[in-house]
Amino acid sequence: MDWQIIREDKTPLYQVIMKYIMQQIQSGQLLPGEKLPSERRLADLIGVNRSTIVRVMTELEAKGIVKRKQGSGTIINDGKWGMLNEPVVSWHQLIQADQSDPQQVFMARLQAKLQDESVIDAYTGELPIDLVPAFELPKTNWRDFIEADKKQDAFGYVPLRQAISDMVQADYQMSLPIEQMMITSGGHQAIFLIIQTLLTSGDAIGICMPSFLYALPLFQIAGIRLFGIEMDSEGMCVSSLEDEILKHRIKLVILNPTFQNPTGITMSLSRRQAIVKLCRSYQIPIIEDDAFGLLHFDQKNIVPPLKQLDPQNVIYIGSLSKFLGSTTKIGWISAPLAVLDKLSTARQDLDLTLSIFPQVLAKDALSDAIFPDKIKGLRQQIRDRQAYFFDKIGDSLTCRRPLGGFYVWVSLSPEKNLATQLDQLMAAGILCLPSFVFGDKAPAIRLNIARLTFSEIDDLAETLRQIIV
Repeated sequence: MDWQIIREDKTPLYQVIMKYIMQQIQSGQLLPGEKLPSERRLADLIGVNRSTIVRVMTELEAKGIVKRKQGSGTIINDGKWGMLNEPVVSWHQLIQADQSDPQQVFMARLQAKLQDESVIDAYTGELPIDLVPAFELPKTNWRDFIEADKKQDAFGYVPLRQAISDMVQADYQMSLPIEQMMITSGGHQAIFLIIQTLLTSGDAIGICMPSFLYALPLFQIAGIRLFGIEMDSEGMCVSSLEDEILKHRIKLVILNPTFQNPTGITMSLSRRQAIVKLCRSYQIPIIEDDAFGLLHFDQKNIVPPLKQLDPQNVIYIGSLSKFLGSTTKIGWISAPLAVLDKLSTARQDLDLTLSIFPQVLAKDALSDAIFPDKIKGLRQQIRDRQAYFFDKIGDSLTCRRPLGGFYVWVSLSPEKNLATQLDQLMAAGILCLPSFVFGDKAPAIRLNIARLTFSEIDDLAETLRQIIV
């Protein structure tokens, strides 16, 4: 095998060698179980110091790409990514958290403003009550719930899992076996369990920049390091992701590639395929949060989920809360059985088991004969409100028109102070989330247009023009 390395001026040499080895594995030049030359021999072949090769092998071993055993040498790993055994919660970090953080101060101001009924609430991340579909629930009694509980196992209520599987199959034509599905108390609990089970304090994960994940305190509490990966119009940039993988030993990648929160970007099919291929080559699992995927505006624009492209390496998270209301608190995880067993054990250890009551009610809603029509009507109402908003703003504001979901990402004026613009919006009674909440330094805001009436959209568009333009 040719070990001629092309050096790159701006890239550390050890990273260039790592990337070269990864490329040889991807191309089939290096096969699982194949033994590599000794560190001394490899240093001579490449023409570098042995210490450089030692670092390369240490980094590749940490990522699970190679296995090293004294006396036997270094071989290409042929195993799968592993699971941690114990949940980790850093209570010290939680207790010592800085309560005067600027983001917390801003959020406190928003919460206080919500008490004023005259404000325009484009901030809250859920549907208004008038858009939540109304379902007629069957008459039931206490004994019915006792009987239903007998159909619940460690992964949740079996009829609900079947109803979710049927819903996803009808919309995505994607199979989610109920044996590989676990019901959770919303999407956030799903993410929490994954963090506690698959990661340990100090681990690094890659997420989009910007991302709603920055707003979740559970990563800081668990001691997890977040690294933002830049995005373009097609979603997370593949080259940037690979750079972060090499620099920071990324252990997981978490994405919500469909109607991304907060930008509304939908990742293209070619980009999804490239992300899946890259993560598979580095043996890095992907967590796909598809909370908004079922709220598309046009069936023709549906892009296959990452889970459909790589069922074994993608853990898929869904939620009913986005269209049945946040009080439903029903989410699900679809993952290989070995992963679900670990997640279920962690949930039991943390005493986070889910009551049978919301599961039965959610199953009844999904099984309603008019459920498809209700969801179709909801999509159309959200689409109408967003179309009205874009008609109102015309070309006066810089923002992207999403293909579904709740949110519109609006750029603020880069020539004006961000804090001043936010103060002006709040003084005008406009509540929204600023870019710094999502880890982005560029001046922008997230608006939940789905929450607004048409008259509120009129007022919002006029206020934005006065402040931003």
